[in-house]
Amino acid sequence: MKLFFRNPLLLFWLASLWAGLFPLQATPFEEGNALFKDGKFKEAEAAYNRSLAHDGDSPATRYNLGKVQEALSDPSRAMLEWERALRLSPDYSAAKNALKTARETMGSKVAPEHWWNRFQPSALARREAWVIATGAWVFAVALFFAFATKHKMGATVLGSLGLVLTGLGVLWSLHAKAETDMALVLERSVVFRAAPANPARALDSLPAGSRLRLLDSSGGWLRAEAADRQIGWVPVASVERISP
Repeated sequence: MKLFFRNPLLLFWLASLWAGLFPLQATPFEEGNALFKDGKFKEAEAAYNRSLAHDGDSPATRYNLGKVQEALSDPSRAMLEWERALRLSPDYSAAKNALKTARETMGSKVAPEHWWNRFQPSALARREAWVIATGAWVFAVALFFAFATKHKMGATVLGSLGLVLTGLGVLWSLHAKAETDMALVLERSVVFRAAPANPARALDSLPAGSRLRLLDSSGGWLRAEAADRQIGWVPVASVERISP
């Protein structure tokens, strides 16, 4: 046994034999990448969906699913996947650029992004409560220094930092809550109506990729708020929630 382990060539030969007989199985994500490279887009889509089911949600898988939908000439579903990628990783530049280009091509109607959301890094996505608590703790420490020590300037700076953190946390939290009700138009164009019926007055025409905030439902219709703050109705089948 000792001679067996002391022979590196024999170990190398056995390892090579094992690798040949029992190759490492590619993950569904890797399978999807290989299939996409070979132009087998429907098979790649199925592989990436298996990756979501097996390995959990990830921005890379969502981004690649978007590229698959783009290759399958379905820009609305491509934008939906890129939106989902950015929900998981707000500063994912590849998804941002792809979504921006698709929106410009389709003429999607989207409300402008609030300035404070541009400051939220991916590391703090879905950690808004932690940011609020940290800001409150920093502000409490600043109050202690202000009343218990002579470091008034330091306490002022620390207190300001605490207030900024708390304010950003609250704004990010409100944004995250609103995002749970956001949906994307999937049809090439959908009529935004004043009432839940086809004969109802048309308020607007919403191109694919347009964002709506869902408010209510009635039968086969959804009441929603458009990017310009108008309230109207769209058919249920014409949109899909961004949160999967």
